[in-house]
Amino acid sequence: MTRKLVLRAFCSAAALSVGLVSFASAETLRLSTLKQPGSDGAAAAQHFADLVSEKTNGELTVKVYPGSQLGDWTEVYEQVIEGAVDIAMQPLATSSDKRLAITWFPYAFTDYDSAKTALSPGGSVFEIVKEVIGEQNLTPLAVYGAGMGGAGFPTEVTDPTDFDAKHDLKVRVWPGGTTHKVLLENLGYNTASVPFAELYTAMQTGVVDGQIGVTATITLENFADVTKTWIQYNDHFESDFIFMNSDRFADLSPEFQDAVRQAAEQVADEQFTAVQAADEASLQTMRDQGVTVVTFDNAQLQALGDRVRDQVWPDIKDELGDETYQALRSAVNAD
Repeated sequence: MTRKLVLRAFCSAAALSVGLVSFASAETLRLSTLKQPGSDGAAAAQHFADLVSEKTNGELTVKVYPGSQLGDWTEVYEQVIEGAVDIAMQPLATSSDKRLAITWFPYAFTDYDSAKTALSPGGSVFEIVKEVIGEQNLTPLAVYGAGMGGAGFPTEVTDPTDFDAKHDLKVRVWPGGTTHKVLLENLGYNTASVPFAELYTAMQTGVVDGQIGVTATITLENFADVTKTWIQYNDHFESDFIFMNSDRFADLSPEFQDAVRQAAEQVADEQFTAVQAADEASLQTMRDQGVTVVTFDNAQLQALGDRVRDQVWPDIKDELGDETYQALRSAVNAD
């Protein structure tokens, strides 16, 4: 009896030991996103976490912190660099390196297909970003698209399809938005710099006559009652990068690295498919609300892109630096 009890105790201890080893070997990554709880973006972040867990049989988990719970996105950017946060799904901090302005450089892409090609791993813009943030101890995993950009106005716009027309309208650009300031001036507008937090009031009171730098969806969420005209310029592709601290990524096993990459790329691919439909739905909502929506066909967008690359890019190339600028021109065959 004593021997049986000893053997049973030994087996129980051994089983507990295995369980503790398994528990100790499980890893958890912290992911920050500024997307609010309940939003599509927050759901996508959780989908990424679920995929990682699924692909690793629960041995690697991701804890999602939505709504900037770990800090303002600029603070989180630094935290990921330092390793205090493992992963983020958010914009890149262009203040950390001007070359990152390539992610919203006007007409680096003009449609969803060209945006997906350039922003997917192996694509021209993705690889440039990979090199830049690699120097910051960051590893890009994928890009979560949020839609094509355009311009909204609280009034009618005369001759919106005539790119040589002169408009007696002052359009808001964000502080430091040199690229779009030059773009708008080329398209016949005046400009003024206004912080996003002050933009609604500025449009409501007539300080500015329009805004650029967001999507139709964002406009509906923030400026629906002060928007009477929307011009779908496709001037930039709004997106968040999913990126990780490089040291933390290197510490993962090759199998876990593959799981993290594959999960991020799957979320990105699904979103590239969904975002075009979401943009079209937002444009239809605008029409239903009485907003004049101006769109362009592929030939018009190609002509607009060619015009901007020829006339605007030379004046804003310093925003990227010569090497990155030349790489972008080569990638879009602008030479």
